[in-house]
Amino acid sequence: MRLAAYLRRLSSFAETIHRWLEEAARLDELRREKVALYAEEIAATLSRAAAALGTLENAPDDRLAVLTATRELGRIAGYLETIMAALAVHLDGRKRAGVKRRLEHLKPFDLEAAIREFGAFPQARRLTAAEGYFRALADTLRA
Repeated sequence: MRLAAYLRRLSSFAETIHRWLEEAARLDELRREKVALYAEEIAATLSRAAAALGTLENAPDDRLAVLTATRELGRIAGYLETIMAALAVHLDGRKRAGVKRRLEHLKPFDLEAAIREFGAFPQARRLTAAEGYFRALADTLRA
């Protein structure tokens, strides 16, 4: 999978969750806070991955930056699965199937090859956009 495709899917996932705010608002306070915490953690993870990609733009051979970006992007699917588990009781079967399909698309990929092909900076910008959706989700759930 190409990094751009991964990031488009991640952004789409973030937009979808954001559209489900009505369902999320029906969660009890504890679960709403859990989803908000995970949304914040996803945003922080995306921020760290974007910073690592920014480093790679200037120093393409920086092995630590590649490992950092890979590690951070690898965490995302697990966090999203946790959020979806909290929302599952409020989602109909069609939405749950869509979530499962989207999660399957967030498989690991060869980050180094993706960076060689397209560069790091455009991908960092996309990560920052997805980060904004998750921060907005956390803020809305706490409002």
